[in-house]
Amino acid sequence: MTSSWVPEPELAWQLHAECPDACILFQPVRDEAGVLLDFQGTALNPAAGALVNGLGPSLSTWNGVLRGLPERSALGRVLETGTPLSFEVYGPLDGTERWFRARALKRGEGFSLWLTDITELSSERHALREELGKERAARAREEHLRLALETARMVTWEWSEARLTLHWSPNAEAFFGHPPGGLGDTMESFLERVSPNERTRVAEAFLRGLCDEGPYTFQFRAPWPDGTQRCYELVGQAFREQGRPTRMLGVVMDCTEREQSQAALREAEERYRLVSWATNDVVWDWNPDGEHIHWGESSRTVLGYAPEEMGGMSWWEQQLHPDDRALVLRSLEHVLRSGGESWMAEYRFRRKDGTYVHVLDRGLVARDAQGRPSRMIGSMMDITERKRAVERMQEEAQFRERFIGILGHDLRNPLNAIMLSARQLRRRGAMSPMQQQLAQRIETSAARMGNMISDILDLTRARLSGGIPLHLSPTSLPSVCRQVVEELSVAHPGRDILVQAEGAGEGIWDPERLAQVVSNLVGNALEHGEREGPVFVRCRDDADQQVLEISNPGTPIPGHLLATLFDPFRQGGTMRSGRGSGLGLGLFIVRELVEAHGGQVSVRSTEDEGTTFTVVLPRDARGSARDTGGDALPEEAHTG
Repeated sequence: MTSSWVPEPELAWQLHAECPDACILFQPVRDEAGVLLDFQGTALNPAAGALVNGLGPSLSTWNGVLRGLPERSALGRVLETGTPLSFEVYGPLDGTERWFRARALKRGEGFSLWLTDITELSSERHALREELGKERAARAREEHLRLALETARMVTWEWSEARLTLHWSPNAEAFFGHPPGGLGDTMESFLERVSPNERTRVAEAFLRGLCDEGPYTFQFRAPWPDGTQRCYELVGQAFREQGRPTRMLGVVMDCTEREQSQAALREAEERYRLVSWATNDVVWDWNPDGEHIHWGESSRTVLGYAPEEMGGMSWWEQQLHPDDRALVLRSLEHVLRSGGESWMAEYRFRRKDGTYVHVLDRGLVARDAQGRPSRMIGSMMDITERKRAVERMQEEAQFRERFIGILGHDLRNPLNAIMLSARQLRRRGAMSPMQQQLAQRIETSAARMGNMISDILDLTRARLSGGIPLHLSPTSLPSVCRQVVEELSVAHPGRDILVQAEGAGEGIWDPERLAQVVSNLVGNALEHGEREGPVFVRCRDDADQQVLEISNPGTPIPGHLLATLFDPFRQGGTMRSGRGSGLGLGLFIVRELVEAHGGQVSVRSTEDEGTTFTVVLPRDARGSARDTGGDALPEEAHTG
């Protein structure tokens, strides 16, 4: 249902005719059910007539032109409650943007809408808002600049030729370590804060900057109140009017930490260079993701190449000796892929003259957060001469040991003849007591020399023939120990040698060689232990192993000798009698014999417990015994 436009009574028109504000009476338009559909307006004064004629009498047509109109429901509440409603509307009227302050008042069945033109006021208000926005933005930029300067450890400055003043940013006093107002506003007051020995140079730098075109920079130092010196870098530029400098602008940055870092870097680089020269190592730096390798200066002396002549990774691979290349590359690839931190390899590397040099190459791998190799730094050491010297020493040592072994072997026959002759002389009854004593001495000395020769032959077999051969068979370790103790008890009357056995103590071993082990260890205890103290020989089962312990009280072995006690030609102390080989081979041969059985020997020596040698043997030595098929030297009978 719709209604037609009804002219306003003439009385209302006359009442509001002189009012500059537009007044429009809107009546509701409802359907048959009473639902509010629209509002139909009537102009109550000339100012309103222009609006109604321009926008139309229906309020719904105003929505397409004016913005800010309330919802139909909000206007309906004005009719229902009588509560006035105020709002602002704006839109293009007569080709210009117009603003109105609107007020809706209930009037009869409808409402009157008063519209006050506030276009000029709105423009002023909009301009004010823009100015306020610009001011807030400027303050924000100033605050951002202040924070940026403080974060970057930087201040700004401006020098004016007209006022002859130096203006600093607000944080300048704190930046230079001075209280507020302590920096001054003249060039002279600033120069007083500079280190005395640099003031003239800084003043001259300012003058040059005033005359130069474009930006300029220089560094200076200034003391802080606490006595420390800080380094600063000034950047500035002069501005001219009609060719004459009128002002300078710039910044000052605190570069103390940067200078300290650069000085430390220069020192590290110099130390790196000197170490490289001192060690004569070729230092290298490689990024595993790329091809390039940076080479140190020592490449000239070690390899004959200038650093710039040496190539990258592919070039390095080509300089490796063909026989070494595959192994070296595999080891390097393994370290990079397995997450290792260090790499080391010995190989031959081709010099510039075509010859090969033996090098020891070592490198460290740096990795990123994901564990990927990001950098590798290392050095190549020329070990050619050292390798040759080691080879010569090995050849000489092998020659000496082989010579000693052959000599000992050749001495065995005349020595046996001496022993047999002395034994035959002793058996003759016609000899005087003096002659009997001399024959006994000859036989004893020959037996001692035989022990020496046996030890020398065992040393030669251990060093040159791949180890001492064994002849394995079922053996009872307690029986071997008792047999050896009986023999030694005859040679050492009055000494207590106690054998203790726990378990059967049976296994697959070489009984003669085990007797030699027991004899050497018990003899060592008799010679170095307390003269009146007992020697204990203990055998016990331990799962699939057999344990032999030989201990004696007495002065402990010095700690510095324990680490080399089982080395050849070493002795743990001075013997009281002349027994034994006297060559320092007894314990070395013990270790070789035990390890030939797949066992281990160790020693423990303290003031309270004395000295204990512990031998641990596997129950069956066949799985670890060395080859028994022969030897470079003939196998001789050996004495315990």
